[in-house]
Amino acid sequence: MQLYLIPPDGGQGGRAPARRPYHRSRSLSLTDVERMRLRAAIRNLRALYGTWACLAEVMGVSAGTLQQLASGNGGSHAMALRAAKAAGVSLDQILGRPVAADRCPTCGRSG
Repeated sequence: MQLYLIPPDGGQGGRAPARRPYHRSRSLSLTDVERMRLRAAIRNLRALYGTWACLAEVMGVSAGTLQQLASGNGGSHAMALRAAKAAGVSLDQILGRPVAADRCPTCGRSG
């Protein structure tokens, strides 16, 4: 059995396929309301964990990054996922509409 290496042009001769440039999709950006909710979640998590350094270690980011996020700079889906994991909740609970404590988070029924 022999192993053949195929050149980047697929073995057809000619040039290798051109790479498409990377463009950040606007649909992946957080809305202003989602950014506001993420900031609130980060501040609440900081109170839960005690210090920015402790929360940063749990989330795998720097404390400075979290402090900038809490002050209103930035915010991404990746950071929201890290916050949700640190809080032990779903991404919808971090970015979604707040639910009163006496209501079911799924159906909204008072309990």
